[in-house]
Amino acid sequence: MTNDALRTILPVAGWGEERARAVEITGGTDPILPTPFRIGETSAAALAAIGLAVADLWALRTGRRQEVAVDTRQATASLRSGHYMQMDGAPVSTERNTVMGVYPAKHGRWSYLHCNFPNHRAAALRVLGVPEDREAVRQAAAQWDALELEEAIIAAKGAGGMVRTMEEWAQHPQAAAIASLPLMEIRHTALAVTHRREPPCRDPPPSPGLREGKRLGGGDRRDPERIHDGGGTVRTHWRTGSRGWSGTSQGVTQ
Repeated sequence: MTNDALRTILPVAGWGEERARAVEITGGTDPILPTPFRIGETSAAALAAIGLAVADLWALRTGRRQEVAVDTRQATASLRSGHYMQMDGAPVSTERNTVMGVYPAKHGRWSYLHCNFPNHRAAALRVLGVPEDREAVRQAAAQWDALELEEAIIAAKGAGGMVRTMEEWAQHPQAAAIASLPLMEIRHTALAVTHRREPPCRDPPPSPGLREGKRLGGGDRRDPERIHDGGGTVRTHWRTGSRGWSGTSQGVTQ
């Protein structure tokens, strides 16, 4: 299957277009989930690029190459992996806080309130001046101009915003800032060290589908960041056989 997204990111890693032919991508095309964005193609492209990089590292170590294959449906499912998570054989709840969501505001506009983290929820409720009750939040938000509510919540160190059309977002300063950046870049940020303290975790078991002897091993990834970047990076290292851990600040919900 042709993947234009993969061909777009290949040059960033210094790879030629012929590397795209080294990946087998199956599993259908977008839309896989109900969204106007091509998340199936892009998630498959990202995982394919990871697979190519891992194959290169394996070739450097062993002189042998590995085949890389990605199922687009499974790649898309990985974007909402929390929905399929189990602990001790039982599903893990993915329910959001009841006041989190999109609310009607003045002049026919809508406002989104991110309230899953306690600190963000407290900021939104403080701005609205209401208790943790969805109906109370709905009535309070309806009295606000959506843009003014966005600015007030951000000033209170909360999270949320006015719902915008694609055209409105394109005119936003943050959209302009993002548009000025490369799609992806690789930067050398620090020199490797020859000694390290072992992280407080055991080596991970081989990932399902990763045959013994195929693990990279010997790698060590430490990432004191947040969910989307830190956790995702560590997960990638664990799946390929390296060690890794992700941390956060005391009192900050993950």
